[in-house]
Amino acid sequence: MPDFCAAYGCSNRRSLQTRIRGITFHVFPKTGERRRQWELALRRDGFVSSGRTLLCSEHFRSEDFDRTGQTVRLKDGVVPTIFNFPAHLQRPEATRSTTTSRRAEDEPQPNVVSILNVAKTREMVIDFRRVRTSLLPLCILGEDLAVVMDYKYLGVHLDNGLNWRINTDAVHKKGMSRLYFLRKLRYFHVCSKMLETF
Repeated sequence: MPDFCAAYGCSNRRSLQTRIRGITFHVFPKTGERRRQWELALRRDGFVSSGRTLLCSEHFRSEDFDRTGQTVRLKDGVVPTIFNFPAHLQRPEATRSTTTSRRAEDEPQPNVVSILNVAKTREMVIDFRRVRTSLLPLCILGEDLAVVMDYKYLGVHLDNGLNWRINTDAVHKKGMSRLYFLRKLRYFHVCSKMLETF
């Protein structure tokens, strides 16, 4: 007898195709409160699970699984949470009506421009037009932003023609040489005050 997933609207059944897709099937807990939680999570009127009732892995979060051994198992105390219910089975989301949440809705949110540090902000113009004309400077809070021709961030160098090159090899080489130097200093028992300057 083929094994089907008991979740509402789920058509997964134990087969070679589901195994290839990485879908696993899990038997309902034998007895107790956890079995009752699984039955309630399905939201099916009058549903009572049997000893062979299964749910597929698509109804659990990825962190609910223990994949350390050869067999994929569910962690203890896990309840299925991912379902595709129709509108009549959806639970309405509770709206918050606390004083704090109402006050947060009433207060105006800060504008991004007002929290932007204009002194540290730069503008890079990327212009692919054939006939280049001068552009008006970008002005934020009454200050003109400086125009830069290139930008360097985390080892990537980007210019205004959208040409980029990665500088990670140089950064790695520099870091390794400093690490080697620090190890040599430590080997020769150089005082820690001197090491802090590096």
